Amino acid sequence: MNLPPMVMRVQIRGEEKGFCLWLPLFLLLPLALVLLIILSPLILVAIIILRLSGRGKRVLLGIRTACGLLCSMRLIRAAFGLLCSMRGLWVDISTHNERVRISIV
Repeated sequence: MNLPPMVMRVQIRGEEKGFCLWLPLFLLLPLALVLLIILSPLILVAIIILRLSGRGKRVLLGIRTACGLLCSMRLIRAAFGLLCSMRGLWVDISTHNERVRISIV
């Protein structure tokens, strides 16, 4: 089983000085859960409106598909798989006098 990354390291170096910042990614999970709990009534209302309006009128197929995809377990699994595959990612951006390096551990 793949585990999600735990720490993101951001290193910025300028001409004179630079600094390094370690961001614990596991602390973002409770924030994401709180956001999901806050937005869940809006998602539920959107699902109910789409279900009721789909019986009497023709609702655009794209809107119904997007709403069904956002509320599916398939999307949650894909997002978790994407998060787990980010382990070991390096992003290195440099100019002639500045450098930004982001690594996910």
